[in-house]
Parts: sequence; structure tokens; C-alpha cells
Amino acid sequence: MTASQTGLFAERGTRRVHYVDHGEGAPLILVPGLGGGARAFGTLPRRFARNGFRCLSVDPVGMAPSSELPGRFDFDEAADDVIATLDATGIERCTLVGTSLGGKVALTATHRHPSRVDRLVMLASSAITTQRARRVYRFFEVVADRLNPAEFADAVAPFLFGRTFHHERPAVVDDIVRATRPTSAVRSLMIEQARALQKFDGSAAATSVSVPTLCVAGAEDTLTAIDEIEETQRLFPNARYLKVEGAGHTLLLESPRVFDEVCAFARS
Repeated sequence: MTASQTGLFAERGTRRVHYVDHGEGAPLILVPGLGGGARAFGTLPRRFARNGFRCLSVDPVGMAPSSELPGRFDFDEAADDVIATLDATGIERCTLVGTSLGGKVALTATHRHPSRVDRLVMLASSAITTQRARRVYRFFEVVADRLNPAEFADAVAPFLFGRTFHHERPAVVDDIVRATRPTSAVRSLMIEQARALQKFDGSAAATSVSVPTLCVAGAEDTLTAIDEIEETQRLFPNARYLKVEGAGHTLLLESPRVFDEVCAFARS
């Protein structure tokens, strides 16, 4: 295998899942959050590759160049799409690293396919859905539906990052806002994902997952509340909880410590 491969697809029935393959070593899959795809992780796959991992990142069905979303977003289908990338690459088992909505997809994949997952990492992600969380997801449904692409990033940026990152890296936040212009297809995907999030309940799945699990919370996260992640950690039979000071919802971008913790956990 070459150091980096792009333009790769996993086929599952009528669904076509695009993924990017970086590096060699212990397999690790990055699962993106709401409205995100492989590009949302930026240079992180290459960093994981440099640290001895074979890192795959996926574009969910509904985001080009993956196939179109056939109706509503479904967590079971999205989870099976992630496992399809393992089948396409011949990887038997991996570490799943999901951020926000991606954590719920990774949890569902681990629950449905326990023999394929060695370890599970949930970043800024909860297995439960509180009334407050439903309102947060409804907010994203509304802004994805009603704001034009230029306004969307301005509306959500205050909540994606913690106050420390806003204070210390304002130019990075500005760059992200300027670069975020979701297409109509991505906005449609986000609306369906937000609707599915409002109905999600992964508590039973969490109690059944026995693989080592790491639940990471940002102390400045205004989207996924710390108490929701703490309660999620208690549901798992074999989970560790980590709260990261000075970080918000976008943990891998905001905190170098989170990257190091994920690497150490995946190797343990």
C-alpha cells in the first residue's frame, strides 16, 4: 500500500462510500460529525499516519463523492457503511474514533459489529439524548434549512469551538468560517442528520459494548454537555472518561493533548 490513497470506494448494495487511506500500521477510522466528511479532519489523517497508524477517513453517504442519501439518515446504515470500508480494505479489526455525531455512528457500528472493533473513542459525543440536546439538534436543523451558505458558518462558529480557541486562534476560526460554504446536498444531509439526532438513543448499545472505550469531553463545549458525556461513560462496562480543559466541541483541532491521548489509547 502507498503512503496515501484517495478516490477509494466501498460498495454496499446501492450505497457507495468514499474513503481516504493514509499510512501503514494499526488501523484507525475517523468518523466525522454533522455535515462533515473526510476533508473535515484536515491534516489529522496524515498526523495519525506519521504516528504509526493506518488511518481511514470517510465521506458519509449523502456527501459527494459518496452516493446520494436515499431518503432519511439512519444510524444503522451509516454504521454499516463504516464497516464496509473495513471490508473494502481487508482490515479485520480497527479503532473507531468518532466526533460528535460520528461518535454515535461509531458506537452503533461497535454495537452491531463487535468482532470488527478493538477500541472505541467518542469525542464530544453522547449515547443519550436529553431535552437540551434535542433543542441543540433542532437548532442545526433550522439553520441548515433556512440560512444561506454564507451565513451558516457565522451562525454555528460560536458553538463549534471553546472560548479559549476563539481567544487564542481567531484567525483560524475566521479561515474556517470563510471556507465553510455547504452545498445544497450537504445542507440536505445535515437536515436529515439533525432530525435523526433528535430521535437517537444509544444507551442500550453502550451497555452492550465491552471493548475498551474512551469518552472525551471539552470543558468549554457548549454543544455536548459534560454531564451527558459523564453519564455516557457510566453506561459502558469498560470505559474511561477524560475532561480536557481549555477545549470546546472540536477537540482534535483545539487540543494537541486529545490527539496524543487518542494515539496512546489506540496503542494500549
